[in-house]
Amino acid sequence: MGGYLYVMTKMPSRSRIMVYLPEEPLNKLKEWAKQENRPASNLAATVLLKAIEEWEKQKQNGHTD
Repeated sequence: MGGYLYVMTKMPSRSRIMVYLPEEPLNKLKEWAKQENRPASNLAATVLLKAIEEWEKQKQNGHTD
């Protein structure tokens, strides 16, 4: 007799923000995202999260720039 195992996981909550970019950086972001075969919004979120991690590391090390 076959059975199914369902694992329910809670997706982390996510919020939205709106960002306005000049045309040139936006086009570069779209080109980068296309090369990685992903949406520009997903790439932008990834870049922002990485920047925040770096900022937090610098803050912990006493750098406030």
